[in-house]
Amino acid sequence: MGDPLRLLALLLIGLNVLLALWLLFRRDARWAVVLWTIALFFAPVYVNVSVQGVALTVLDVVTMVAIVGCWPSVRLRWSVVDTLAVAAFGAIVVGLLFGGVWGHVQYTVFSWLLPYIWGRIAIAAVGSEFVVSCISVIAVVAAALAIIEFATGVNIFVLIPGVSGAMWTNLQYRGGLLRAEGAFGHSISLGSSLAISSAFVLVTTWRWWWKAGALAIVTTAIVMTLSRIGLVGLLLVIALSVVFLGRYIRIGQRVAAVGLSLVALVAAVPFISTVFDDAGDEAAGSAEYRADLLPLVGDMNAIGVSDARRVDATGVDYFGGFQSIDSALILTGLRHGIVPLAILVLMLAVCVWVVVTGRGSPAAVAIVSQIPALATVALITQYAPFLWFVAGIAVSSYSLAWRRDGAHGEAPVLDDARHTLLKGAT
Repeated sequence: MGDPLRLLALLLIGLNVLLALWLLFRRDARWAVVLWTIALFFAPVYVNVSVQGVALTVLDVVTMVAIVGCWPSVRLRWSVVDTLAVAAFGAIVVGLLFGGVWGHVQYTVFSWLLPYIWGRIAIAAVGSEFVVSCISVIAVVAAALAIIEFATGVNIFVLIPGVSGAMWTNLQYRGGLLRAEGAFGHSISLGSSLAISSAFVLVTTWRWWWKAGALAIVTTAIVMTLSRIGLVGLLLVIALSVVFLGRYIRIGQRVAAVGLSLVALVAAVPFISTVFDDAGDEAAGSAEYRADLLPLVGDMNAIGVSDARRVDATGVDYFGGFQSIDSALILTGLRHGIVPLAILVLMLAVCVWVVVTGRGSPAAVAIVSQIPALATVALITQYAPFLWFVAGIAVSSYSLAWRRDGAHGEAPVLDDARHTLLKGAT
């Protein structure tokens, strides 16, 4: 009798927590944004609960409750990108009829679709200034912890009771140095997520010295991940922001951002070069392996999983002899087909067009900065939902600005002060 009673007690506690969160989010959507961002940066994916065979992470749960709690209070304008998103996910679901894998579709629902919907809702519910500040503050705290992790060699998140031995708890080293990964389970995931966050740090309304200090902490943490793609993402964010986000960043701050970035790059290059020299064949092999994945493009089907998929005795997927596919674009094509992949690439093209025509938001710049990462790394752990959440923010930012006075080329400002978009640092 003990086990059923314990299960019932845990179920009741869980339902009470969910109800409390729903009521809190209904009362004030800002709590939803804060708690979601905290879950993103500090709740590892290996802390989860299985419900009917579906492993739900803390972030998954908060995302669903946030959507249910905040959606009734906002009105969203349908976007062309929304149509593309529906088409992409529709094609992914249809792929089940052509031998698709339910686990793959389930992953896209929880890590892609729901965060995208939440991103669309969040900015309409609380305004972009609050979202920008929230992501920036919590990202800086996570970056500071990553620096401490690198300096001490201790990752506090893998010490959580009951999670030892989980796949994402294995710490990584390069050149004999620990690669900081925080709660993200992988250094690349942390590095890319911090690079995305830097786009928001750059446009905060903080005093310039606070902004410079925050950007320095984030930059240092990305260096501590020893991830090349994280640094590429950071440099792209800064370059694109300086060139295309004139509405959000004053000229003096753009010049300062370029100057500080150059100084940081010059200071970091000797350290990074030494690490990769020490890593030797491991770092070179990592780059060569990604090139070896290109022939897999020929194994993709129009819709549905590739015929090259093989499953070993432990249930692990293999495509053409590769267990790990370090390219989100190639993996999407192998799992779901060329049609969904083409639609997702078209969504990226729309984002690029919006940015280069000067109508992009910091969120849009963050997405464009991740295109090299999408070609060379997989959407793993919290990096996937964060990227799709920011995509949702980018779409809502554009829609809200367009509705007000985007046609006149003015700074994007809405009538409601709660929904004010950033006009530029003060």
